[in-house]
Formats: sequence, structure tokens, C-alpha cells
Amino acid sequence: MLSSSPSLPTVFCFAGQGSQYFHMAADLMDAYPVFRQWMEIGDRIVRNCEDFSPLEKIYSADRKASDPFDHLEHSHPSLFMTQFATAKLLQQMKLKPDMLLGVSLGEFVAMSVAGMIPFETALKAVARQPALFRKNTPAGALIAVLAPEKIRTSSPLLSAVTEIAGFNAEAHCVLACLAGDTQRVLDELRRLDAPFQMLPVPFAFHSAWVEAARHDYLASVARLSFETPFWPVWSACFGKKIDTMDAGSSWRIVREPMQVRRTFAGLEAQGGANYIDLSPTGSLAAVLRQELSGETRSTITNVLSPFGGNLKRVESLCAVLAP
Repeated sequence: MLSSSPSLPTVFCFAGQGSQYFHMAADLMDAYPVFRQWMEIGDRIVRNCEDFSPLEKIYSADRKASDPFDHLEHSHPSLFMTQFATAKLLQQMKLKPDMLLGVSLGEFVAMSVAGMIPFETALKAVARQPALFRKNTPAGALIAVLAPEKIRTSSPLLSAVTEIAGFNAEAHCVLACLAGDTQRVLDELRRLDAPFQMLPVPFAFHSAWVEAARHDYLASVARLSFETPFWPVWSACFGKKIDTMDAGSSWRIVREPMQVRRTFAGLEAQGGANYIDLSPTGSLAAVLRQELSGETRSTITNVLSPFGGNLKRVESLCAVLAP
């Protein structure tokens, strides 16, 4: 049984790049019709507008779960669909959020689940993004580092060729760099004895190196309209709850550093929560466990994992928190 408190608000958390793998939530796909229904709806939308099937890519028999799912045109819509479908499954099982939290691409999932932007509209916008960046921006990299952000200023090399793309926790940050500098950055992190993980993305999102895509990105979302959310939505771009959104603000989600630590601090200042991480790898849950002290009332649960057990976690979670 999971240790969650029905007296605390429930926060659905959605993540962005670096949270995808092949065969995501395959057991949910087999066991729950509502999950499968939303995945199939998303698949039809993407097939019609982008001419490929996300489901064929996600559940390819030729790929293992451990293989890198790093072709952004495929992984972007797949990640959106999987997290949205998981949220819809939990809602059908009577577990509804009190708040939603999004990080990077996960902000578009959060806004769509909250009713700020329709599922089809949001999915099409997300599916268009990779081609825009491939056309306009240089190849780059995002590197998650198990170290405080000051590691960048402690090294002349890192100061010169990287930017901070994410402030995740006191001892966890994300560095952005150009592809040509990646090996030097990794060698320097090894020299500094800083554990790191390359995220499966080909561009330096959340940094100045994607700035060249601004014009085409804004043109692609110029006609989007955003409604008032059903539930409060917290943004890791702005580090706070957002009530409105526009095209320019949606660009900031892609361009500006992720303020994950500040966002969680704001939620904790309100008394804590039951954080439910819906990212495929539980990446936000891992960050949050690093950040929160033993004094918090909050609980942290990841629903999905590359190692399976998703059915048991879903059932246990709903047994504790669903009315």
C-alpha cells in the first residue's frame, strides 16, 4: 500500500524531454480500455497530420525498452499521448487532481488535461515542434547533472560553453550545450566527479541556442487560444500557478530555463501535497525526493516505470486516494 494522505491535495505532475522509452506503459495499454482509447485517438491525429503512427513507434517489436527513444519527431507526440492517457485513466478510476504541474513539454500536457487547450490542438502543436527546431537551430544537447548549478561557474570550460537549462533541485541541474562541445563538457564533468546523464534530445532546449526558432514557432502557434483551466496549473517555466496563457508565453516554456525547484517550493509553501508523477520514467519523482526534507507532509509516487509494475502502482494509488 502506498503512503499517501487523502487530507493533502493531489498534484498530477508531467515531465518533458528525457522521460521516454520504447514500450511505455504497455501493461496499461493491454489492461485498461480508457488508456488504450486515448492512445488510439492520439495515434489517429498524428497519423493524419504527421504521416506516421506513434503507436507503431512506441510498441515496435524490433525495439527493447532500454533502447534510446531519441528521434524527437516520434518521441515528442508519444510522450504527450502517454502522459495524457495515464491522467485520463486515473480520472476514470475516480482519482482526480486538485492541481496540475508541468515541466517543459509536460506543461502542454498539464494545460490540455486542465482544459486550457483541447487535446487534438495541443497534440498537433507538440508534434509540429521538432521540425521547427530541426529547421532553425543547431544540434545541441541537454545533460542532467547530479550537482548544484554552481558547478557551471566553478569551471572555466563549463562557464564558456554551457548554459543552465534547468534548476531541478539543490544538487541537481540540467546543462545545455552545442553538439560540438558535448564531449568536452562530459569529460569536464568526469574530471569534476559529477554524475550525469545525457537526455535523449538533439537540441539545446531552454537555452539561447534555440532562439533562432522563435519566429517560426510563434507563427505555428499564433492561432492557438487558451481557456480558463478546470484545475490550477503550475508552470515550471514561471515557477508559479498560471491562470492564463498565450502564444508568447508558450514560447517561453520551450526557451527559458526550467524552474523546477522554485515551483516545488511554492507548492510546499502551501502545505505540501500528494505528488503523482505521470512521466514514463518517474523522473520528477526522483528529483522531488532529492529536494524535499524529512519534515514535509508531502508524499511522492511515480505511476510508470521502464521496469514494469505499473498495474500494481495504479491500483494501489487509487485505493488510497480515490474517494
